[in-house]
Amino acid sequence: MRQSVFIAAGFFALARELLRNCRYVYGLMLLGALGIGGCKGPQCENKAFFGLPSPDGTSIAFVFYRKCAPKMDITTDVTVLDFHSPLRNDPGNVLAVANEQPVRVSWLGPHKLAVAGFVEPVYRRNTRVGSITVEFRPAGAESN
Repeated sequence: MRQSVFIAAGFFALARELLRNCRYVYGLMLLGALGIGGCKGPQCENKAFFGLPSPDGTSIAFVFYRKCAPKMDITTDVTVLDFHSPLRNDPGNVLAVANEQPVRVSWLGPHKLAVAGFVEPVYRRNTRVGSITVEFRPAGAESN
């Protein structure tokens, strides 16, 4: 009988220690999850001010301002999406330039986009997005 009391006491001591360790492990897991998933880098906001459908109606080019925390830096971005796709909270897939700039877009054909009216610094410039080719006309070079 005395041996079973010691075994039971040992079991409860072990269970108590495991619970204490589990709380520690769960706490570390929670902190790790917050560290990985809770901080996704700078939070950004897109504000579209112009959208132009392609001549065949399959794509749309958006010009928008993108503002990111913590410094609230603003870029002017251009993105091309399938016509029925919403503008997401992502940077432009065609162009991203510093500050608010008078960027203009025009379609030269169903699969060719012209982007004009921007100056340096240019953070992103892609000459092809899917089946769309892009022609860039920086400010000052538009008369050519």
